[in-house]
Amino acid sequence: MSSDPAYRYALYYAPEQSDPLWQAGCEWLGRSPLTGDPEPDQLSGTEEERVKLTASARRYGFHATIKAPIALAGSVEDFLADVAALAATVKPFTLPRLRISEEDGFTALRPTVLNDTLLSAGETCVRMLDRHRRPESRDRAAARARHCTERQKALLARWGYPYVCEEWRFHMTLADDILPPPFRSEVETLFAPALAMDRRLTSLCVFQEKSLGTPFTMLARFPLVVQP
Repeated sequence: MSSDPAYRYALYYAPEQSDPLWQAGCEWLGRSPLTGDPEPDQLSGTEEERVKLTASARRYGFHATIKAPIALAGSVEDFLADVAALAATVKPFTLPRLRISEEDGFTALRPTVLNDTLLSAGETCVRMLDRHRRPESRDRAAARARHCTERQKALLARWGYPYVCEEWRFHMTLADDILPPPFRSEVETLFAPALAMDRRLTSLCVFQEKSLGTPFTMLARFPLVVQP
């Protein structure tokens, strides 16, 4: 097996490159995980405020988390092979329409309705890929657990992340805080056409963090099985 060349890998939902949702998300965050474009060096006052509001979301790239970032216990080739095999067992399905939400103190796109197919697919991915997860240090796990419920602590101990299974909430982060009115209006205008569209989840994406603290980039996209 080859050595693991990146710090962490994650399994994400990311819209297809041609989807207006992907285009709006990358435009709002100011970075594409496909190209890895660097952040601008000189910003106006308004742009500086946007950069602060979107700092974490921009680093992780426009996405919805399915399997949170992990350091690999084995090779990246083995991990990618299992993602490809997993994708071949999941049927494409229609996503609920999304809405702009300010729940839990941050701004994100969230489904307008709960969807059992989406929840089941998310849990399957977490379980099937967990053998690749290298356990975190005790100190890091303890830090994650500080603000968790007892159930979330149990999930953290088993799966390395507290927001999985019934605690998982599909969301695509737009800002690390509640957006002030001018930015909220901008987001509503920018995303309105994409949010009015129906779309299907037809692929799973692997993102990588090449070294600690660097922006995540898309490494691979795996299509779900296509029905005859």
